[in-house]
Amino acid sequence: MKPLSLILAPVLLSLSGTTAIAQADYPSRQIELLVGFSAGGALDILARQAAPFLEKHLGGGDVVVINRPGAGGALMQTQLAGANPDGYTLGLLSMPGVVTVLFGGDVDYEIEDFEYSGTFTFEPHSVMVGMDTPFETPADLIAAARERPGEVTLGGAGIGSAAHLAALVLERAADVKFAFIPSPGAAEMQNQVMGGHIDGGVTTISSAYSRHQEQQARVIGTLSSERTSVAPDIATFAEAGYDVEWGALRGIAAPKGTPPEIMDKITEAIRLTLDDPEFQQIAAQNNMLLHFMDGDRFEANVRDIYSNLEEIWAEEPWIEE
Repeated sequence: MKPLSLILAPVLLSLSGTTAIAQADYPSRQIELLVGFSAGGALDILARQAAPFLEKHLGGGDVVVINRPGAGGALMQTQLAGANPDGYTLGLLSMPGVVTVLFGGDVDYEIEDFEYSGTFTFEPHSVMVGMDTPFETPADLIAAARERPGEVTLGGAGIGSAAHLAALVLERAADVKFAFIPSPGAAEMQNQVMGGHIDGGVTTISSAYSRHQEQQARVIGTLSSERTSVAPDIATFAEAGYDVEWGALRGIAAPKGTPPEIMDKITEAIRLTLDDPEFQQIAAQNNMLLHFMDGDRFEANVRDIYSNLEEIWAEEPWIEE
């Protein structure tokens, strides 16, 4: 009787050869790109504008956008984590939302359940203040919060929202305390700021900057390490000595176990999409802040955000469990 290893060897070689061919041919059929929010939102628009360029630079396979809204993106992310890791089910993730829903919620995935491919955009959050406030710079705001702990009011979209957590991260970086005033959304917060009902608010730079240009409010800084192309005249909190990076980072991930050869192809397709002059023109028309990270950097960013929020949660949970 032949040893079992000799019997299995040809089978294993055959299977490994078939897998290698499948990976070499990737993609050979339709790819589903899942989006965890309804059609028409910022993430959905990015997905639909990027899809034809991904098709072009992957060299095959239609990229079809599938909306799976619900639970702040958690329903889509759960589906993605449980999908077949063959490269034909991908998800367009938006940070920090992927991480924030892991705190105080009933979520069936972890950040380790994904392979991270690359990012398309990063839009930092910013702090806008009322025109009648004395705050002209990030240093002015921090100095006032240090002098009057818990009295300087900052608004944003809801407890546990990206804006609220941005305020908590800024508090931690500057060792100050704000009074956070939740609102139903960014538009309501801006009205409160412009009406003088709160000192300031936190929202993405593209959302706040139009108010700044119209002199309805004053944007004093972005929560980023570098100034943005959308608002190059707006300083960063980093320039004032406060090391905080917070905003909407959007990129593609796949289920854990997707072969590295396939992940490399997706990463390269994202990079080529961002280098494509036609896509750059579309991005400029839509005020997209293009920002490429490869999979390693994307994953490191996700882990950094999770670690930062985990420390804050341990000291001051923002949602009652």
